[in-house]
Amino acid sequence: MPVRVTRREAGSVRTGPGRVSTDGDRAAGSETLAALALAQVEASPDGVLLMAADAQTCFVNRRFAQIWGLPADAVAARDAPTTLRTAARQVADPGSFVTRMETPGPGGPTHDDVALADGRLLERYGAPLHDADGAYLGWAWHFRDVTTRRRTEAELRKLADTLQASLLPPRPPKIPGMQVAARYRPAREGLEVGGDFFDVFRLRSNDWGLVVGDVCGKGAAAAALTALARYSLRAAAVHQEAPADVLRELNGALLDEPELGERFCSVVFARLEQDVCGAWVTLACGGHPQPVVVRRAGWIDLRGQPGMLLGLFDDPELADDRVGLGPGDALVFCTDGITEARDSSGRMFADEGLPGLLLECANADAQHTADRVVAASLAHSAGRLDDDIAVLVVRVPEEAAEDPLGRLETATGAPRDQLPLPGYPVGEPYWDRNRRPAPPREARLKVAPGPDTVGAAGRFVSSVLHSWRMSELATDEVERRTQDVVAEAARGARSGVTVVVRYNGRRVRVEAGPGPGAVGPGPAPPRVSFELPADS
Repeated sequence: MPVRVTRREAGSVRTGPGRVSTDGDRAAGSETLAALALAQVEASPDGVLLMAADAQTCFVNRRFAQIWGLPADAVAARDAPTTLRTAARQVADPGSFVTRMETPGPGGPTHDDVALADGRLLERYGAPLHDADGAYLGWAWHFRDVTTRRRTEAELRKLADTLQASLLPPRPPKIPGMQVAARYRPAREGLEVGGDFFDVFRLRSNDWGLVVGDVCGKGAAAAALTALARYSLRAAAVHQEAPADVLRELNGALLDEPELGERFCSVVFARLEQDVCGAWVTLACGGHPQPVVVRRAGWIDLRGQPGMLLGLFDDPELADDRVGLGPGDALVFCTDGITEARDSSGRMFADEGLPGLLLECANADAQHTADRVVAASLAHSAGRLDDDIAVLVVRVPEEAAEDPLGRLETATGAPRDQLPLPGYPVGEPYWDRNRRPAPPREARLKVAPGPDTVGAAGRFVSSVLHSWRMSELATDEVERRTQDVVAEAARGARSGVTVVVRYNGRRVRVEAGPGPGAVGPGPAPPRVSFELPADS
């Protein structure tokens, strides 16, 4: 018999040949869906409370009754005020609990914790309920007992923190006669142990090891690799004089541990010795960001050769570099969490942000410099910490020149006539330390507008060439050409000129131009430069 469709059924939908769904069909379907929804709520591992818009009627599932210890008659009554009062007696802060549940309003979903007087902790999720037309019906509340999980997480967090602490020096590093500052922040999510590490340790009375590194990965495997790297470096530094040889020994130790899998690390190792002028640092980089010398005279100098990552190749390319630090000079080590921090446009902090900041730290102490590096990198990335960060700064105090021998006596514990001075990089057997630093090399100076702008720039380039053991290039002609390009770059500059010296192994390039915000109205002046042949 055919089904007659009335006006009331005009909006119904065909469900098959000759078949049209009616209001009765939809009502039956709604009842089925309601029964399925009720069964799902009853089967939920969360305690569920459905509260009507008038806050007087409610429905609770079995799990809710178990969590709150509700008697059967209270569950059957579906009386919201009674249910809430019964639950509130078990809450550490009953007043705010009842207020939040009775007057949530029709706003968006919420998520918070509810502490119970017996020490249990519940996660509370809430969301408003609306019908198909958007009318507000009430709220659905879900409660989950997370007491055991949170306790376990707290224990694992404590374990992770303890493990992380064991991979770092147990106290702030110190070198008598030097300023030392270290900063470390993990970017871990959950309970993972970070991969960055640093270390400062004494080898002899006037011989200190400095380490900054970054291992591949996170978690327990990275922690095992970090521990292996840190202690292998300490052991190798005892009998290996050259930092590059120390890193080669670490590379062998990593390759000898097949259970680590394909894991590697980047490390910079430096050996610091103090002298009557300040300190000498010999360093080698194994795939790590190069450290930066911050000169008291106002310029910065990128030192060391990037080298190759450790733990991947049998014979990685590594090279030593030797740099002198005078009173007020600092050496800054960073991991790639600092150098590779990116802003919204994708620019890395190492491109211009870090050099510009370090130029401003030319007269800052070690602690201030380390703090500013961390703060500026976080500001550059808008507070995002996508990777662990570690910073190590060593600096010769300005007052080191006042009583150099007394400073060395205090620092080394040796009498004045037996001071363990370093081997100076002149003549045999230190001829190799007179060789030019391996490329790439870069130094920068920012000079303020004034009558001595071009003169300061010329002296800077000469100082850099001497520091890079290219004294034969530091001629009057080079100084004059430097002054010419700086004078041209300074035209129209409002707040100063940045001079950059780069060496690529074949040529030295001297470049000058305004820094960001250093130009007046109109188009920015072009950067000007000249080059010198400087084959290794």
